[in-house]
Amino acid sequence: MAAETRSAGVTTASVQTIAAFLLVLLVGAPGARAVTDEMLKIACSDMTPRHPGYKPENTKGLPCPFQLTVDPSTPVVPGNLVNITLTSIGTILPFKGFMVQARDLNGEVIGTFLPACRNATQHHMISCSNGQEPYNAVVQSNNKYKITDTFTWIAPLSLKGSIKFKFTVVVNFEHFWTNEETQDIPVVPLSQEEFDIKNSINHEYYIYKLYTQNCFS
Repeated sequence: MAAETRSAGVTTASVQTIAAFLLVLLVGAPGARAVTDEMLKIACSDMTPRHPGYKPENTKGLPCPFQLTVDPSTPVVPGNLVNITLTSIGTILPFKGFMVQARDLNGEVIGTFLPACRNATQHHMISCSNGQEPYNAVVQSNNKYKITDTFTWIAPLSLKGSIKFKFTVVVNFEHFWTNEETQDIPVVPLSQEEFDIKNSINHEYYIYKLYTQNCFS
């Protein structure tokens, strides 16, 4: 079953009502301010945009109208790819900005996101200092409205137990949701032989190989 976000007591109808309200607000709304990678990195730890005068909608009790869905056909296996998709729930509500990270049971940022495929321009990776691997978060590449976006994450070889994905979504400067998360996702362990084979490959080459397989195969 796909892991997706869903707060306790939240119905699709209530989310759709919020989405419809925001769609009305978006008509004629001013464009989002340009955001640099350095500004985004400031939010790496708490995943909260620095928007003076405005608080996250979920701190006001408003359910998030977006969800992050993990491809149910791809189990989380150390060293393998995991595809995840960010989209609205039950309606077409666009968003401008986002940040997605994977976290282990201790809340540490883990894994590496693959570069977007050649024709994809909606997102790119950044390296948050609170994670060990490079390119451990994925963020928007422009201020244009988006309906959905799909990302590819590489599970670290040392991964055990379970993980979850955390995300923040920005509709505009005034309206955003922070620190939403998926359910816990179990990790399928590697055999020692599988681990040794993957561990013997140069890490940079391994990522390049996965990228070419993901985008061109």
